[in-house]
Amino acid sequence: MSNVILSQNAPRVFIVCDQDATAPIWGHIIRDKGLVAILETSFQRAMERSAEEIPDLIIIDLNAPHPQRMELCRRFRSVSASPILLFLPFSNEPEILEAYQNGVDECVIKPISPAIFLAKILAWSRRSWSEPMKPHQTGRLRLDPSHRSAIGSNKNEIKLTNLEFRLLHLLMSRPGYVFPAEDIIQTIWGAEGDIVLLKNVVYRLRKKLEEEANESSLIKTWPGGYSFVDE
Repeated sequence: MSNVILSQNAPRVFIVCDQDATAPIWGHIIRDKGLVAILETSFQRAMERSAEEIPDLIIIDLNAPHPQRMELCRRFRSVSASPILLFLPFSNEPEILEAYQNGVDECVIKPISPAIFLAKILAWSRRSWSEPMKPHQTGRLRLDPSHRSAIGSNKNEIKLTNLEFRLLHLLMSRPGYVFPAEDIIQTIWGAEGDIVLLKNVVYRLRKKLEEEANESSLIKTWPGGYSFVDE
């Protein structure tokens, strides 16, 4: 069962919660503050929707086995640079360490009151949305931060994942400049990133630009880095 509540231009919070009593409470608290609550109660559906949605904050509160929680965290981190808050039923140091290694930004040990839950959401929201990105325009491509999309010369809108958008935004900020791979990883992922993740995002982004906008050769690979070229 899933429910999406839309609010124009509001920050989007993806909540994965498989508890019938808790899920609607978290959704209500978030909507009550004017944020968009994307509520998913199924582990499998959350896995499928992880690449479809573009959330600004991700909440994972599952009673599923620990390996499933880690799988979901890895999945979200592979497609999004947004903060991930993982709720755990008890404090277990090895599991907490593994969660941080898999890209979680904060582990929260339950039980947690609605007031503390809201305080954490608002605290992370200030970090997630404090630096709005500026639009970029080149001869063949326009980047629209308000919709997290790119528009090519054929006028087709290309929906981007969080990571794809952040990468393209960074490269377009200095057309022709070769960004070292290490700098890109640090900017987009921080300590959780690596060259494999970067290559995967570059591949997906190139494929989208070519297939949906008929724009090729915009992202160029150099020894040790990447650049945006719009000739």
